[in-house]
Amino acid sequence: MHQVTEVLPASPAARAGLCAGHSIISVNGKTIRDIIDWKHALVAPLMRIVARDKHEREQTFIVKHQSGADIGLGFDVPTIDRIHPCQNNCVFCFVRQMPPGKRDTLYVKDDDYRLSLVYGSFVSLTNIDAENWQRILSERISPIYVSVHSTNPSLRAYIMQNPRAAVVMEQIKELVLHGIAVHAQLVLVPGLNDGQELLRSLRDLTTLYPGVESVAVVPVGLTGYRSGLTTLPGFDASSARAVLSQVTDFGKRMRRKHGATVVYAADEFYVLAHAGFPRHTWYDDYPQLENGVGLCRGFIDDFRGEWARGRGKASRSRPITWVTGESAQSVMRSLQHIVNLDGGSVDLVVGRNKLFGGQVTVTGLLGGQDIKHALEVALLKPNTTVLIPDVCLRAGVFLDDVTFAELSSHFSQLVLVACPTQGRDLASMTKGEQQLVV
Repeated sequence: MHQVTEVLPASPAARAGLCAGHSIISVNGKTIRDIIDWKHALVAPLMRIVARDKHEREQTFIVKHQSGADIGLGFDVPTIDRIHPCQNNCVFCFVRQMPPGKRDTLYVKDDDYRLSLVYGSFVSLTNIDAENWQRILSERISPIYVSVHSTNPSLRAYIMQNPRAAVVMEQIKELVLHGIAVHAQLVLVPGLNDGQELLRSLRDLTTLYPGVESVAVVPVGLTGYRSGLTTLPGFDASSARAVLSQVTDFGKRMRRKHGATVVYAADEFYVLAHAGFPRHTWYDDYPQLENGVGLCRGFIDDFRGEWARGRGKASRSRPITWVTGESAQSVMRSLQHIVNLDGGSVDLVVGRNKLFGGQVTVTGLLGGQDIKHALEVALLKPNTTVLIPDVCLRAGVFLDDVTFAELSSHFSQLVLVACPTQGRDLASMTKGEQQLVV
């Protein structure tokens, strides 16, 4: 049974009488094993949900809703049942580089194909038993996002410190044979799986196109908490340019052959290489946006499009400051220039990541203390509106457990606002057209 922890007010589930604390037994006579069964159950516009309350009393709830739409229930575990844990010990595992003493969920190493389907999480395929593998094939659970890293069997087994990792190409070929779409990622470490090994991986994976729909090439993330772990180098401008050259050449060949780029470098490579981002057509339908591929191009285009719609209407009611991480500052400065040329008054505050340290520079991993320090140093004028990217927050809390309310109270002379991480929203809020939610 799967316990409900949240029921959204006025949702179909709430109207039917379901409450937090109920445990779901079945829907329309079928037992719910996990999130996949639940998603299948949501297809029915009329759901007869059998649930048990905290007193072990069973009751049937009739839920009417739009087919496929969420009915407003939250469960205690994202998969509804237990999460499948990771059985690898990757040399660059980000979870093992976490700062100590933070919330328990930051240290969970999941490797669950069901999260891949529902949330686009990447999985290694090394922990799937025969029963679950057969389920994937027979139910055509698609798409699946696979962390490949290398198609060289011995190298992948070394990277993941798991001999079962060596058979990934056989697994991917079987998935493709059964009509399951695969999106792959290659997390690169200089001198380990770049160069000729990268070319080998790209060749092996793209031979399975369109079954393998996309391949993302991503730089390794290294924090300041690697004591006792394998010594690994990060990418610099020169090595990033070398990767971009290989990926771009390969992408051009794919476009000539298939009409799609297929192989994409993560935005961070362009930042490291001090290179301009490709045009939006390069990213096709942005198949790996959540993996940091094309985010900057989409953000820039969305901002410019929204800004052009009301050019010359920059808000002058109060000064505005944008907060960003180090890796995005060049993008944000170019957009700041556009605004201020139009008569706006926008400053940029760049937060340095002390929470993770090392080479972590992305905006989404800034902690509340990182932003607090950056704003203190900036010495902003009273009544300045500070737009903080909401990608830094989870339910109003930063990764270092500082709440947005705590940060706001510390800067009572400023107006702190969580801004959606979309270019059009930033432009709209900067113009004062979109309501600011403090």
